[in-house]
Order: sequence, then structure tokens, then C-alpha cells
Amino acid sequence: MKKKIKKILSNLKSVEEDLLALSDDLWLEINHNDNDSIKKGVTFKSDFNQRNSQFITSANALSELIQNYTNTPLYTEEENTNIVHTHSERDRIIKELNNKKPHSLRENFKYKRPFGFVIEDSAYRNKLTWAEVYNQINTYLRNKDSALFNSLGNDQDHISNRNNKYFSKHSTDLRSPKKCGSSIYVEMNLSANQIRDSIRRLLKTFKIQESKLTIYLREDRDA
Repeated sequence: MKKKIKKILSNLKSVEEDLLALSDDLWLEINHNDNDSIKKGVTFKSDFNQRNSQFITSANALSELIQNYTNTPLYTEEENTNIVHTHSERDRIIKELNNKKPHSLRENFKYKRPFGFVIEDSAYRNKLTWAEVYNQINTYLRNKDSALFNSLGNDQDHISNRNNKYFSKHSTDLRSPKKCGSSIYVEMNLSANQIRDSIRRLLKTFKIQESKLTIYLREDRDA
């Protein structure tokens, strides 16, 4: 039963990620040289943002309700159990992960689903959404250097051009906060590619080469 519930919770989160990607796609398809097209696009985007915000609020509340009642967490933060200490064990997990092919952070992940990833000498499996991948990577980095991770809220590299924070010590600074550790909240209202970009910035901050992170997909397809 818990496996079914986890899948439903993950599907709900995947819909959130896909809707954000769809909004960006539709906005880019607007003919910006056509005034009527621009007006229709602005009206659509305004209505979409409002309704999507309502959906995310309801979806998060529903997800939290289900998680609490069934004791089935959406995010499983693996501290040590999946960290690989030997090359043979790492290679075994990589072989299991590599059902299709490895992917890098330079790719487009819209409408695609993760399966797992390897970062440095640690391998993780059964991450069904990009939010779960993101949450696990944040946990890994927090364990690697907690002082640096706790400073991200004041790091301009992790604040958008519109002054939106990706990390903060105050949950009210974020639209959809998820606590990571004892003092830092992470913005989780992100599309797959927004998560990808944030991970790239994080690796730069923690001085980890992008080649040290490999993504494996559950499905290698476009929508």
C-alpha cells in the first residue's frame, strides 16, 4: 500500500514540475511581433499563474495530509545508507542505474523522469521526481559542508534576478519551502530545468565538477 501511495505522491509532484515547464513552453511560442498574440499570451499567463498557484497550494496541502495520515513521506533523505565506500559497490549500483544511458546537467530534462544519480562516490536510486533528486543532492551537500550550505540564503549566486531566494533561513521567503537540516529551507516550486540550473550553481559553490554528477532517467523520452 505504501508503495502505491508513494507513487501517487510522486505523480502529484511531477504534475507540478510539468505544469511549470508547460507554462514556459507556451510563453515562448507567443509571437512577440503580433500585438494580439501578446495580449492573449499575457492574459493566459496571468490566469495560469493564479490558477497554478492555487493548484500548488492545494496539491501541497493534500500531499501533506496523505503523508501524515499514512506515514509515507514523499522525500526520503538518505544520510548514509546509500553512500558507496568501495569502487566495486559503486560500480554495482551504477550498473543497476544505467538501464538506459547516463545524462549530464547540460541536457534538457523537461517532461522526463529521473531514476537515480551518482555524485562523487555516492549513488542513489528510486528518486521518482526531480524534487526528490534535488532534495537528496541538498542533503548530500549539507552533509559535505554544513557551514557552507547554511550560508546559501545570503549568497547572491542563489538569488534570482527578480530577488527570489532559492534558500533561506525563513520559510516565508519561499513559495514552496522544504526544510533541509535544522536551519535552512529550500524552494521546491521549480520545474525540472530550474532544478537542473540550481544544481549546477550548487556544484560551483561547493567546488564540485559537473562531471562528478551523473543523472539516470527512468524514461528517456519527450512528452
